[in-house]
Amino acid sequence: MKKSLSLRNLTPKVFRIQQGFTLIELLVVMVVMGIALGIVVVQLMPDDRTTLREEAARLALLLENAGLEARSSGRSMAWSSENTRYIFWKKNSYNDWARIEDDTIFRPRILPQGILIGEITLDNQPIQPGEKLALSSSAFAPPFRIRMSNNSASTTIIGKSTGDVILQPDDMPDGNSNRAKP
Repeated sequence: MKKSLSLRNLTPKVFRIQQGFTLIELLVVMVVMGIALGIVVVQLMPDDRTTLREEAARLALLLENAGLEARSSGRSMAWSSENTRYIFWKKNSYNDWARIEDDTIFRPRILPQGILIGEITLDNQPIQPGEKLALSSSAFAPPFRIRMSNNSASTTIIGKSTGDVILQPDDMPDGNSNRAKP
């Protein structure tokens, strides 16, 4: 028996067209995106040393600017701290210390979690937490040191009698100090 040829038998079978993605393809894309996102997050989040260095540099610049402000205005300024926060002070018209509250630059600040202000010395004499570190309005400032630390590092802010303020990471020898950078 012979098969008859028909037009229907000669046309190729139409394959069903796949629409959408398979579950495996979606999982592969999600894994690749997760890895890329993880790399980006690790690169963008600063580590403990970077955060400490940035906060110490900020404080060094603020102290240097407060000293310049005191010398240019003729009114003494001061700085005080208690572990994780610090405050700037200015002499008022009655020659009493007044907290600076509403200034955008010298406002009270709280340090990020984990960063502490440790030993503070003025002319090599220790200053207790809460005591004021006076920033003189005269040409020469008393030298000071402020140690800041976190779990992984520490750094020292050094105020010189010339009014310059520098940073010295504690793992650096005394001769290799860095000027405070914004």
